[in-house]
Parts: sequence; C-alpha cells; structure tokens
Amino acid sequence: MAWTDYIDDYCERTEPGLLAEPLNALSNLAFIIAAVALWLAVRRTAPARPGSLYVLAVLLALIGLGSGAFHTIATGWAQFLDVFFIAVFIHVYVVCFLHWFLGVRWSLAWLGAPGFALFNALMAWITGGEGSASYFPAIIGLAAFTIVLSASKDPALVRYRLWFGAATGAFAVSLTLRSVDLAVCPTFTPGTHFLWHSFNACVLYLVGRAAVVRARELTPEV
Repeated sequence: MAWTDYIDDYCERTEPGLLAEPLNALSNLAFIIAAVALWLAVRRTAPARPGSLYVLAVLLALIGLGSGAFHTIATGWAQFLDVFFIAVFIHVYVVCFLHWFLGVRWSLAWLGAPGFALFNALMAWITGGEGSASYFPAIIGLAAFTIVLSASKDPALVRYRLWFGAATGAFAVSLTLRSVDLAVCPTFTPGTHFLWHSFNACVLYLVGRAAVVRARELTPEV
C-alpha cells in the first residue's frame, strides 16, 4: 500500500472526502479532552512535576490528532500516524508502570519498551496481527498490570488494581465495539468505531491518571 492510497476500512465511510466520517473524526476530541485533563492533573502534582507524565499527556493528544487525520484524510500515511502514536503511548506507559508502580529505576525500566515490542511481535505472529487482534497485547498487558498490583504485598499498590481493573474492562468493551463496526453496518449506518475512540480516551486517561496519583505519593522519594 502506498502512502497516498485511499483507505476505506470503516462502516461510516462510504465515499472519499474529509467529512465522510463525521462521528469517527469528531469523537477524537475525546482524546484531546483527556490529554488536557491529564496535563492539568500533572501540573497539580507537587512538589515535583515528573516529565514522564507530561509525555503521556502529549502522546494522548497526538493519538487524537493522528486518528483525526486518518478519519478525515483516509490515506496510508494518515493511517500510519494513527497506529504510530498509539504504539508509542503503549510502550512509554509500560516504562512508566515499571518505574512508578514497581520501583524500577529508569535505566532498567526502559528495557520494558523493547520487551513489550517482542511480546507484541510474538502475538502478531500467533494471531496474524490484523484488525482488532493487533490490540490483544495491550489488553493482556492491562490485565497483567491488574494481576501484579492485586498480588502485591504493599497495600498502597493493591488499591490501584481498581484503576487498572476498570481500564481493562473498559478496553474490553472498546475492543468489542471496534470489532463489530462493519457487522452492525446494515442496521446502524454510523457504525461503532466512534465509540471505540470514546472508550479508549477513558482507558488512557484512567491509566495516565493512576500514574499521576502514584507519582504524587512517591514524590520526592522516587
């Protein structure tokens, strides 16, 4: 597929044009709203303002912009931006989780990014990595985070299982909505992909805000 090829993958799009997916495009505002809310939450983190958390807020906004570009311009390069910023957020969050929740120092926590990339490649080899299957590693990762926190002997960590459990459940709903988009097309012409955006914005805000609250607990010790 060339960078400029036209892509029509979603129920709502029936023809080329910037406004051919109004709900899919506008629903990306949820990511922008979540990014602003997360940024403001980081600003309130005292006495320090951890840069890694600001990075999460910026990446959350870029997800909205990348996805917005894809659902308006609908070309190969726009699709790349859509997928790229989501992937970067996920890998950076793995690093942040290792540091803020498990106490791994940054120099070692960054090994989590290539580690997750290898896991992602393995899952892509097993499942084919197409469509919604490409997000299986993400939901497995969220579930794993929930289990790790639930099994912790530190009561301060155990309480975060509710944050990640809720994020895992919301992402399961989100992934289902993404998967049934084309199937519901005959009876619900807008499709369900716009709801995928809305739920995902909530998921990413939840995990981002959990990291902010945890950092506030640890600052300035960490």
